Amino acid sequence: MQIRRAITALSLTAALAGSGLVAVAGTAQAAAKGCYITASSANLRSKASTSSTAVGVAYKGNKCSEKDYAYSGGYGWTKVKMTTGNAKGKTGWVRDDLVHTAAEDIRTCIPEDTSCHS
Repeated sequence: MQIRRAITALSLTAALAGSGLVAVAGTAQAAAKGCYITASSANLRSKASTSSTAVGVAYKGNKCSEKDYAYSGGYGWTKVKMTTGNAKGKTGWVRDDLVHTAAEDIRTCIPEDTSCHS
């Protein structure tokens, strides 16, 4: 799912490049490749698989940085390093539907929408 989001964002950006439309990052967090946990809790896994060993647990709102992406077992996975919370400093794989990533912050602006132009 994350890979599809990234491909969609890149395709959209390329398609809009010559059209006068502008794609911009929604937040400063997006530029920093930041992320945060959206589920009440999420296991950090040693591999991109629900059957792999849990190396920690992160909780809703805990912040992280993105390291890698994978698709395995029917799920998209994001490899993260936790930067806040009880799992701070731990690195592991989190299912994409449990984490909000910078790729999700990309939005499209049209020239007439002055609210998204700096």
